Amino acid sequence: MEPGFLDLTLTWDGTQIVAATVVSTRPVAARALCGLPVARVLELVPRLFAVCRQAQEAAARLALRAALGSPMDSVELAEHARRVAPEVALEHLWRLLLDWPPLFGERSRNGEFLDWRKRISAIADAGSAASVGQALVAWVDAQPQPVFAEDPAAAPVALLPQLSAAQWAGRVAGDFCVERPTFAGRPAETGALARRFADPGVAAWLASGQRVHARLAARLVDLRSLATDLAEPSRLPAQLDAATLAPGCGLARVETARGTLLHLVELDGQRVVRYLLVAPTEWNFHPRGAFVRELEHRPAVSRDQAMLVARRLALALDPCVPCEVRVNDAHD
Repeated sequence: MEPGFLDLTLTWDGTQIVAATVVSTRPVAARALCGLPVARVLELVPRLFAVCRQAQEAAARLALRAALGSPMDSVELAEHARRVAPEVALEHLWRLLLDWPPLFGERSRNGEFLDWRKRISAIADAGSAASVGQALVAWVDAQPQPVFAEDPAAAPVALLPQLSAAQWAGRVAGDFCVERPTFAGRPAETGALARRFADPGVAAWLASGQRVHARLAARLVDLRSLATDLAEPSRLPAQLDAATLAPGCGLARVETARGTLLHLVELDGQRVVRYLLVAPTEWNFHPRGAFVRELEHRPAVSRDQAMLVARRLALALDPCVPCEVRVNDAHD
């Protein structure tokens, strides 16, 4: 299945960005799973998603087991958590080492990323996980916080609360819109910032209204916490859980690098009759979400500056598909 893309368009009047729009061509992948037997769903999910594949597979398995009335025990949860954690770490490192440096006028740190990918991919047991985790903590502690010009965000959206699968149950029932999700009726932001906003360093950036800086700081805090968990694997299962909502209905939550991932499934016997998948990208690139809200009325003295501001914000919000940023003149 093609992943689709995000079309991010700015309207610029010569002094500021007066409007921003998001058009998504991302397919509703879960529709392909409706009507299928459970076994077939478990085969397809890893093939449907090129990004966060381990997280998507874990969410599907947890949700289906909960729907079947046989939720995973602590040992099984820990095993899935150990598979998801390296994926999350690599997603963070990909952004930090490959994607962010060019937006600061620096070269991508390809060799460093490849070295970390080799080390993390070689994790085979608790001992190797602990060794890599300790090295990763030291690496994070040595990273400087990039500093660049950023105007305070005028009207940011709320941060998505950290809820368990059981707490999510009543919020994704009924006619919940997976393409334009809302929390308490409003768009919200998920991701590292939503998880780490209380960290003192992150909180300081938030207090100044510099939310792109805050998101970068939160990503480093999140990566450090994950590295610590790799060294103490008993803490990893907190990243995912599932709940049986009713006979034949299960919901799973998995914390990915990009934010909270939810799978909800309803079964008729061994066949799927309803499948909802709520991904982080739909939260952060909601038509009235963080990307749009933080760009509206943001100063920009040139088209290039408008483009750079938008590209930094888009990367900070971390889409799981390619995106294109365009700048249109207000009088066009």
